[in-house]
Amino acid sequence: MRFAASFRAMSVGIATASFLFAGSLLAQQQKKYDLIGVNARLEHTINSKTAMPGEVVVAKLDHAARTPEGVDLPKDTELVGKVVRAGASRNGGPSSITIAFHEARLKDGKEVPVKVVILGAYPADEHALAEYGDQTMGPAPRHISSQEQVVQEPGLLSHVAMRSAVHSHNSGTFTRKKGDFSLVEGTFFQIGIAPRAWDHQQQS
Repeated sequence: MRFAASFRAMSVGIATASFLFAGSLLAQQQKKYDLIGVNARLEHTINSKTAMPGEVVVAKLDHAARTPEGVDLPKDTELVGKVVRAGASRNGGPSSITIAFHEARLKDGKEVPVKVVILGAYPADEHALAEYGDQTMGPAPRHISSQEQVVQEPGLLSHVAMRSAVHSHNSGTFTRKKGDFSLVEGTFFQIGIAPRAWDHQQQS
């Protein structure tokens, strides 16, 4: 379980994912519009070398969640989205993948439009899968401010960095400075989620 131990250490290192808060007073005023935090896992591998815009991306919630608006999302709810942009490495140069989740698909087939922002990404491994939970990755934050931005430097996810912002229409952008990379099946995500109507409330 050597990896599990190091995985816990990386979880503590979540501080390297810089959470930048702007306008705390505004965030308090908009608290009723906060996103709720939950953990999820990527259902299939995405490779920067082969990914194409429009390619379907699916992640599955690891436990049940209820949004501040009262929408219940049971465990194993599928988050369905797509690759928005993908850039393969050229001659060993940088590569990137931008994804956006837009729908929650419940077990009964019901589909709920959602807003999703990725707060952190963590490596998948058979030992990590066995040990996965709040003890390894840490619990997702209960509420995420509408002003939040995230910068996750390379380290938690090998040589891959991740950036996201609640105000963005995308869920997150992954980049590597040199060469291509994969987000493998089982990659752990901590996300903020809310019904899609949240976006309209923010714009009104």
